[in-house]
Formats: sequence, structure tokens, C-alpha cells
Amino acid sequence: MSLEIERKFTVVDGWQVPPGSTGEQLRQAYLSPRGALVEFRVRSRRNARVMTVKTFDAASGAMVRQEVEFEIDEAAFAQLWELADGDCLSKYRWNVPLEHHVATVDEYDGTLAGLRVVEVEFDSVEEARSFRPPDWFGEEVTGSPAWSNRELAASARGVPDEQGETR
Repeated sequence: MSLEIERKFTVVDGWQVPPGSTGEQLRQAYLSPRGALVEFRVRSRRNARVMTVKTFDAASGAMVRQEVEFEIDEAAFAQLWELADGDCLSKYRWNVPLEHHVATVDEYDGTLAGLRVVEVEFDSVEEARSFRPPDWFGEEVTGSPAWSNRELAASARGVPDEQGETR
């Protein structure tokens, strides 16, 4: 099991993909219910299919999660995708070099088209806290449930939340 330490931000309007950036198409589906403390996800990227299990590390705050990830075959991926019952999303992920880090910018497809967020992963909580985002980073949304990919996948299909409201 590994720790994922990251901060997440919106991306300001007018941002352009800088030269030297690389990217790939991702599809992911969520198997755990909204608001669950443990998140189960399957992801397809290039020729790889992976299952990921994430849980928040309550002692370290919203930017730290425990993560287990392992490859699965195409048949298992397809079956798990169906079990997600539409809680899915598609996005293009850009890897943008920063001075000491790599920013991953997600540009969403489908009903989320036009939405962009950026994440930066760190080796320690101290490093994450001392990070100063560049000007093209917008509002910080680290730990905001509404900005989690799990919630975005559900809202992309209009799934009602716990109160029966559709976002």
C-alpha cells in the first residue's frame, strides 16, 4: 500500500497546453457508493486496465490517501465497468512539467466537457504544504467532495445525491 499526497486546483480560463507536455486518454468507473470512505475504481489507459482502492488518511488531512492499485485483465475490467452502472467518466490527462514537479491536468469529455482540473503529487505533507502554485492554477479544491472524480462521475450522469437532489 502506498500513500498518495496531492493537491488539486481548478485551471484558469485561457490556459493552453504548453510545449513539452505529454498526454493520454483515460476512462474510469466507480464501484463504491457516493460518500463512501473507501473508493473502488477501474481505469483504462492505453493498453492497461487497473483496479484502484483508495481511502482517506484521516490523521493527515484531505490531501493524503492510502492507495492500492493493481492490473486486471480486459474481461474483469468490462465486468466491473458494467457494475459501475453509469458512474463513469472520460478525460484527457496532460502531464505538464513544473520546476520540481509534474502537474497533471485533466480535461473532461462528455457532459463534463470544458471542465479542467490540475493535481500535483508530493513526496511529503510538508512539501505539499509549501508548494506555491503557478499563476495558471485557479481555486484550490483539495478535499472538496464536489471536485472528486467520484462525484464528477456521478454528476455527469445526473445521479441523485443522498438527499435526492440531482446536481
